[in-house]
Amino acid sequence: MGRFEEPFWVGDRYFDAEDIALIKGTTRRFGGLSRHELAATLCENLPWRAPNGRLKVDACRLLLLQMEAAGAIHLPGKQATGPKAFMDLQAPPVEAWPLAAALAAVRPVTLEPVPQEELRTFNATLAAYHYLGYRRPIGAHQRYWLKVQTGEERRIAGAMLFGAAAKAVLARDRYIGWTREELSRYRVRIINQSRFLILPGIAVPHLASHALALATRRLPQDWAARYGYMPVLFETFVEPPWRGTCYLAANWVALGDTAGRGRQDRAKRRELSRKTIFIYPLRRDWRRALCAPLPAAAGDEDDA
Repeated sequence: MGRFEEPFWVGDRYFDAEDIALIKGTTRRFGGLSRHELAATLCENLPWRAPNGRLKVDACRLLLLQMEAAGAIHLPGKQATGPKAFMDLQAPPVEAWPLAAALAAVRPVTLEPVPQEELRTFNATLAAYHYLGYRRPIGAHQRYWLKVQTGEERRIAGAMLFGAAAKAVLARDRYIGWTREELSRYRVRIINQSRFLILPGIAVPHLASHALALATRRLPQDWAARYGYMPVLFETFVEPPWRGTCYLAANWVALGDTAGRGRQDRAKRRELSRKTIFIYPLRRDWRRALCAPLPAAAGDEDDA
């Protein structure tokens, strides 16, 4: 049963023997609940909340799955809820449109949080145009439209998706100087830009690096308002044939290449292309801030 037999950290929350006994007892007694209901019940009773007060249901569900895989608990069977990832895409994407202009001609350029009613359009747009497609983010995340001015009209020129940092990246973790425990506890302070899209047909020199600069200024405040804590560092991964030119132009730092596995591939079984990892510190004292305790464990349970 591995680490679940002893006290352990999940993000910035410490689970002791009493917490583990509560988890085991609840999963035994309430086998008739759905997995979501079980996780919500545990979050209420532990208690386990994000800094903004929301129950950490997604994080709890992941912990329960890990404990089941380790043989520590037994979960109820999955309930059929329909192909959610497929339903996320049941909307037309933003239509690609041609634009060739100087950056000054399309100002103001803005990053705007995607409203609830446009989530499926956003997801479908990434699925249609981004080379990695769309993948539903788990836990804390933030979506943005990139908009430009054309005449009297504001139009969507791209999109950004931010979410949880990779669990372990040797070049990043050595650069930061984390211990294994610090990595487990404070990784939540790193935000991963998992998708960055400029729509096909958009040819505006320096638009991408300008959009990145906007993100470094806007996202920390939006993240704090939504989740109750300030991120400290951005990260992203650039896969060949791309070289990350826009990131370098926006003063991101290239740390080196990954080992050629997926972001969450802890078993080291999936062989993928090597990617270059880039980081951008959001404050000067970022090394100290990365190890500053959060008000409570961070996370979010919301939209598609």
